[in-house]
Amino acid sequence: MSGQYCLDANIFISAWNSGYTMRVFPSLWKQLAQCRNDLVLIKPVFDEIDPISSADKKLPKKKKIEKYPLRVWMTENCFDVESITDEINAVSLELEEEYETNNNPKGANQNDITLIAYAKVKEKTVVTFEEEQPQKPGKKKNYKIPLICNEQGVECIKFVTMLDRLDIRI
Repeated sequence: MSGQYCLDANIFISAWNSGYTMRVFPSLWKQLAQCRNDLVLIKPVFDEIDPISSADKKLPKKKKIEKYPLRVWMTENCFDVESITDEINAVSLELEEEYETNNNPKGANQNDITLIAYAKVKEKTVVTFEEEQPQKPGKKKNYKIPLICNEQGVECIKFVTMLDRLDIRI
């Protein structure tokens, strides 16, 4: 994968469902699909995005589109999904320990840490809607993606910054 931008699940979920809906911004989604080779989706993040239940995998296409529109759009537009290598997994485990990763809603979760590990190993840029934390929380388990990226020397940018760099205009 030659993509530069490692996308957090919230990029697709929030943009699709509220910020930049397909109905209002169809040209954005068309351009994102055209830029798919610049975007990196790691498997754990992809699995978070509008997952189709095993019971629904055999639904007719029309029903799938109604129930899982984002996942169907991603599949139809041939977004590649990157597997996690042993090297990335090892870095992820180190970061999980350092940042006391658990299912704490205040901080980064395991998939966030794996995304950062991927970007660190592959020298990529993380893209998220998460806000920067100008003041470090008292506990590392409350650190969010931008702060962890900053500490790990990984570039972290907002969605709109990525759109600008990709020359996407709507």
